[in-house]
Amino acid sequence: MNLNVKTILIVEDDELNRTLLKRRLDDEGYNISVCENGLDAINLATEQKFDLILLDLKLPDISGLQVLIDIKNNPDLEKTHIIMVTANDERETVLQCIEKGATDYLIKPFAMPVVKARVQRCLNNLYENKDKPPGTNILLVDDQELSRDVLAHRLKKNGYKIKCVSNGAEAFAVLANNHFDLILLDILMPDISGVDILKSIRNEGHHKETPVIMVTALDDMETVNQCMHFGADDYILKPLNTELLKIRISSCLQ
Repeated sequence: MNLNVKTILIVEDDELNRTLLKRRLDDEGYNISVCENGLDAINLATEQKFDLILLDLKLPDISGLQVLIDIKNNPDLEKTHIIMVTANDERETVLQCIEKGATDYLIKPFAMPVVKARVQRCLNNLYENKDKPPGTNILLVDDQELSRDVLAHRLKKNGYKIKCVSNGAEAFAVLANNHFDLILLDILMPDISGVDILKSIRNEGHHKETPVIMVTALDDMETVNQCMHFGADDYILKPLNTELLKIRISSCLQ
């Protein structure tokens, strides 16, 4: 067995999701194991000590949250990265999981480029230092004034420096003359779509390598896949939860 190959355990009772994840991550060269319930997951994790566990929240025997707690309470397993797999309507439970030690989360249905990006970040330990770099400058592009103001206020309270604009034309003008460490970009914009803004950012030199997180009310995997194809680093769904957004920001900034 090649000790350099990362090992991943997929804990998922839905056969289609389990098969999809295994096949796609197999293609990336990881060593994949699978199981269908929580008790088997705990036993396998104890025996093999995986680098990463993809853990469904809803399992047929015990909850994914309880599996997470049991693994994190085991001194031999507490450093194992765990990504929770969840439906969009379970975001409050995801917050509980983050508080109990989960590294990240994935929302069903899967956008595979997002799955691969978050798995890679976990395995590269890009979540180890969750403190923001000093003086982090973020550009927030969102046409909804209330959403923009609330999010900017919350991020400023967490020490980020936020510049807000309301449309694509303003975004291009600000980007031409300023440096940003990260861009939060709404997909649905009144003048230029977030996807077209993203493409332009990736095609010009000044911010070509700047992390971009797409912000969307569209629970639409086709749109998410399109954004990832054109160079987005990640995405998050509206309504935004600040704690979950901070995870997206911190992992991208690393």
